[in-house]
Order: sequence, then structure tokens, then C-alpha cells
Amino acid sequence: MADNIPNLMSHLDVGDKVVLGLDVTDVGTNIRKFMWPDYVVFMGMLMICLIIGMYYAFFKKSTNSEDYLVGGRNMDTFPVAMSLIASYISGISLLGIPTEVYVYGVQYAYIVGGFLLMAIVMSTVYLPVFHGLNLTSTYEITWLPLVIYVPALAFNQVTDINVHLITPVVCLICIFYTSMGGIRAVVWTDVIQIAIMTGAIILVSVKGTLDIGGIANVIERNLESGRIEGPNFDINPLARHTIWSLTFGGFAYVMQAGAVNQNMVQRYLALPTLTSAKRALWIFFAGLVLIVLLCSYVGLLIYATFHKCDPLTTMLSMSIGAIASGPSLGIFTMGMLIPYINATGALYGGLSALLFMSWFCLRTQTLIASGDLSFPEKSVTTEGCHYSFTPKQSSTSNIFFDPSVNATDVLHTE
Repeated sequence: MADNIPNLMSHLDVGDKVVLGLDVTDVGTNIRKFMWPDYVVFMGMLMICLIIGMYYAFFKKSTNSEDYLVGGRNMDTFPVAMSLIASYISGISLLGIPTEVYVYGVQYAYIVGGFLLMAIVMSTVYLPVFHGLNLTSTYEITWLPLVIYVPALAFNQVTDINVHLITPVVCLICIFYTSMGGIRAVVWTDVIQIAIMTGAIILVSVKGTLDIGGIANVIERNLESGRIEGPNFDINPLARHTIWSLTFGGFAYVMQAGAVNQNMVQRYLALPTLTSAKRALWIFFAGLVLIVLLCSYVGLLIYATFHKCDPLTTMLSMSIGAIASGPSLGIFTMGMLIPYINATGALYGGLSALLFMSWFCLRTQTLIASGDLSFPEKSVTTEGCHYSFTPKQSSTSNIFFDPSVNATDVLHTE
């Protein structure tokens, strides 16, 4: 996919001249399309997942429901910890964090303080309870969310394959290796997936850093734009990010997603002892911090690469956002810490929290849409963009060169 960029730019910027007649959508599409190595990696990963599922289905068969659901409670710590990271990290993280840092700066990275609080509370409060209950699944007390749309949408952006086709195909593959191999197959496919994701982020970071002349240039350009900055200690609740909202809000968010979610708890329960579960938790914490910091660095790297030619202003890219809330965290916590809470209290408390969060989120989005609530973005420029776009005059996409136009006279698309 990256191989298209230099070829495309060689057409766009030719000896201080400008190329006209190329639609902006064509440029963005050309830059981000999959090449054959991308397809090989993607299909190879899916095939590995299928093979792992068949291996555990035919050669390491589960003997009972506990063996199928929690691996007989004797799985190794490291693969389970990697599976925890893969279960938490989603397409939203990989796409959203770099975009957040590019647009608003590095403030979001301070959420790692909330992750630390989560690890401490999880290891001292929640894990002992779950291991003491000896459950096989938190389905016995809650529900499981399924997130597939964002990865399918990302795949659609680079292949043009309909998202409604991608979703069932990926779901069927996941269902196959999960139903055939049980939790062991799920854990080991997660290990493969997190290795590929982390490796890809590291390769992008290294390649991008080398391309712009080293990490010193990344730091210098982002310091000049104000993207690298210390924590914001403002107590204004309407500020986009403060150290308080990131630490305590991040703590609440990651507690809901990591401490009382079926995806996560089932993996903790697959470990033989509470000590091994706590060890997996701290590896999960370290991996989570690493992924967030790497994604944040990618955001800084994107700005350092395009600091003179903003791809968002030129409409060459799009961003994806999402919102989530977790009243279930309150229900779990009350059940663990307040023994006289009954089912009726949990029901009304959960409904009240759900209604409040629904109002809060909808009200926030309404204020943003009306312009009453806004967040200052970091500065960008297009002064280094040596190209311009004109509307197509026909159905063809012919590129032509106008020798009379100089790059310094170009009006950039806003």
C-alpha cells in the first residue's frame, strides 16, 4: 500500500509544476489501497487462525465444558496475557489514537495513569472475587458485547469490499475457530494477532522515523506545533483532556472494559492460580501502555511527516470515532462491596446509570453539533503542498500537466 505514495507524488510534484485534473478522492484512494503483500499478510493471518482452531479441535480436544471454556484452568500466563491485550485493543484504538494525537496533541497518552489505577484495583478487588467464585463464564452474571464493525470498515477503506460482506466472513471465521478449538484456540489466535499488530506499529514507527531523518525531527516538529506538552491540570470539566479526566475517567473506562467484561474475565479464569492471574494482569497493563504510547507516537510521526501539507485539510483522509459507557461496572462493584444490595436495587441502579449516561452523551453530542462546545485543535498548514486538484470534466481520470502553472501559485483545497 505504501508503495503507491512515491509513485503518486512523482506525478503530483514534477519540477515545481502542478498536476491538474486529478480528483482528490482518487488521490486518497490511490494512497491507501492494499497491494499484494498486504493481502498475503491478511489472508495468511486468517489461515493461521483457522489452522489453530482445527488443531485444537482434532488433536487437543476438550473433554468437558470447563476445559472448553477456560482451558481446564491450567493455561500458561504469557499467552493469556497476550490474549488480554489483543482482546482489549481494537480497531478503534489503532485508528483513533494516532488521529487524536495528530489533531489534539499528546494529552491523551496520559490516560496510562488510569491504566495503572485499574491494575492496582483489579488485582486487589476484582480478581480475588472472580477466582474465589470459580466461575467458568461471566455469562452467569452478565453479557458479552461483540465489536466487529470498525475493523470491517477499515478493511473496506483499503479494498473497496463491501463492509456487509466483510463482517459475516470475518465473523464466520471467528465462530469457526472459537467453536472448534475453545478458549485455547482463541488465546493462541490472539497471540498471533497481537504479534502482527504490534509488529506492524513498530515497523511503521521505525520506517516513518527513518524517512523523516530521525526521532529528533519528530520531536522538534511536534514541539513547535504544541503537540508535545505536559499534563493539563485545568479543573474545567468542559476541557477535552485534563490529567484528572484522563486518570480517573480513564480508570473507570478501562475498569469496565477490562475488569467486568466477559472477554477479559474468561481469560483470567483460564489460569490455575490467583498469583498467575495477577501476573497476567500486570503483563496486560505493560502491554496496554506500550500499545497506547506506540499509537501516540504514530500520531506524532504522522504530523512530523505532513507538517507542511496537512492531509486532513486536503481531505485525503477520514477519522472514525466511537463512544462507550458501562453501567455494568457499578452493578459488579456494588455486588462485590455492598452485600445487602439485592436484585431490585441493582436493576434500578443500572437503569438509572444507563439513562443518565444516555442523556449525558446525547447532550454532549448536541452541544458539539451546535457549536456551543468545541475543542481547540493544534495548528496545521498546507503551505508545503505542491499540488492542487480540479473537478473532473469527464468520466475519465486522465492526468495532464500544465507547464504554465507554478507550484507557488497553487490554491490548495480547503
